[in-house]
Amino acid sequence: MAGFTEVKTTRKLIIMFASITVLLIVVSIGSLLYLNHTISRFTDTLYEDINRNTNLIQEAESDLYQSSQALQMVLSPSLPEAQRSEYRQEFEDNLARTERNVEAIGQKLASMEPYQNHKESEALLDEIRYQLAGFEGPFGKWRLSARSLLLTGTPEDGGDPENLTPAPDSVQLKEALRYLDRSEELLGSYAKQVIDDFRNQKSSVFALYSLLLFMLVLVIIYLGRRILSLQIEMREEQALYQLIGETMSDFILLTDSNGLILYASPSHFSAFGYIPQKGDPLSLYIREPEIAWAKLKSVVQATPKMAELRMRSSEGHWIWLETKVSPVKSSLSIPAKFMLVSREITQRKQYEERLHKLAFYDHLTAIPNRAHFKMYMENLISHPDDRRQKLALALLDCDRFKQLNDTLGHLAGDEFLQLLSSELQQAVKGLGQAFRIGGDEFAVVLHLGSAPEMMNEILDRLLQLFNKSWSVNNGSSFHTSASIGVALYPQHGKTINELLRAADLAMYRSKSHGGNEANLYAEGMDKEYPEQENTRH
Repeated sequence: MAGFTEVKTTRKLIIMFASITVLLIVVSIGSLLYLNHTISRFTDTLYEDINRNTNLIQEAESDLYQSSQALQMVLSPSLPEAQRSEYRQEFEDNLARTERNVEAIGQKLASMEPYQNHKESEALLDEIRYQLAGFEGPFGKWRLSARSLLLTGTPEDGGDPENLTPAPDSVQLKEALRYLDRSEELLGSYAKQVIDDFRNQKSSVFALYSLLLFMLVLVIIYLGRRILSLQIEMREEQALYQLIGETMSDFILLTDSNGLILYASPSHFSAFGYIPQKGDPLSLYIREPEIAWAKLKSVVQATPKMAELRMRSSEGHWIWLETKVSPVKSSLSIPAKFMLVSREITQRKQYEERLHKLAFYDHLTAIPNRAHFKMYMENLISHPDDRRQKLALALLDCDRFKQLNDTLGHLAGDEFLQLLSSELQQAVKGLGQAFRIGGDEFAVVLHLGSAPEMMNEILDRLLQLFNKSWSVNNGSSFHTSASIGVALYPQHGKTINELLRAADLAMYRSKSHGGNEANLYAEGMDKEYPEQENTRH
């Protein structure tokens, strides 16, 4: 049983860990997919921002270079005046676009926060902002010089125009372009840093989940090996229990709380000719099942106890069993099952029945004897007052019985007593109980109940039973009658001896009148027949 419980517990643990593992795998895959989606979305957004800023920088570089080309064409002496005006306008438009693009980049960078407040990210953003701020110096100088030349044809500070003309490869222009190139390069570094950090986090999370799943797999493998070993042990124990059940002489039954059989040992077959079927109600096999099952259920709140049950054999007769009924506790301290361990006591019960008959039944007539009469009366009188019944005790004595023994012999007398006892029992059946209390004397206890007026009718029936001819001794005829004395409980006595004395006095009056008469005890009989006082004990 312990191994079976341990196997069930281990199975539950395996199911629990397997469920947790599946849940973690699902969560892990979901987390990784979500993280990958987040990184991809962030990367796309970052690349989009970087590409937008990079494109703005490239456009600024292109516009700045085209501005220098347009300026060069404006300053060409051979260019017609109409075309000169067009190039001058192109120069101004390119400058304006360059300023707008650089200003847009600056605004975007100003609103950007460092990634997770990393110092390296913050340093890169500061450096990009610094490079864009540095662009304004050389760009402003070059723009001022270019516009001065367009107005005067000479540099603003004097000198040789050929040396100071803001050509595409002038120092201020190259320096401004270098600031833009550096800004573009730093933007790419910032993007790479953020993406690398996301990838590192993804790798860490994946490694952590992988380690956790690996540990769970190891635990499940261990529990799987454990349950296999427990199952092997359980099979060995079951084989041992089966061997014990097949070879033992006791009978074992296991039922659920509703009396349905869960297990029956093979030893039942040798005694009953069958093995009780699993799933059958216990009441199908036990005599008086409602009483037997009441006994069984009474063990619910008690310790194991012994009970005597009878089970039907395959041949139809009943076999007595001495049964130990034990509750099998569940986790809620309420019996979930009942274990019945029995051994056959049919022979012992037969001996007990014989002893009981010898002690409480007359060996000649087989009806209850004097000892049984006293036990019967004590049981009735000992009831509480509210449960006591109205009783009548009738003593019956056969008239001329001594004559029967003297003329036909004692065997004929015994035969007569047997016939009389049988008919007497049938006459009072359902109304009371007949007893032989000695020789030819009988006692009848009548339960008057709610109809005491029926007593006279019953007494007349008893007189008629005696007053007839009896055929005994192979056809010999014998005629007898009865002298009957009656005492009522509790009017004429509250003890057995008091009732016997009163009924005996009444019976003596019947005899003194010649027999074949029934008399009820009256107080005057004590003085009328003083010789009968204290003659019955």
